[in-house]
Amino acid sequence: MFDIQALTMGELAQVEELSGQSMTALADDTAPKAKLFTAIILLAKRRTDPTFTWNQAESTPLTELTEILGGDASSEA
Repeated sequence: MFDIQALTMGELAQVEELSGQSMTALADDTAPKAKLFTAIILLAKRRTDPTFTWNQAESTPLTELTEILGGDASSEA
């Protein structure tokens, strides 16, 4: 499980840059989340595989995001 609370300021900045949104969008029911989730997947995967790419993150199924976050992401999609 990936601990979102453990993101560094640099990683948060990367999430914002890559997704065009702040992390607060996770709590906004009306905000689009695909790019935000993709950026989170990218950073989570790069912690163990520095060669993991944006394209690979975009190909990640929602079920794997749920595993990464350790919760129910389907209700947030």
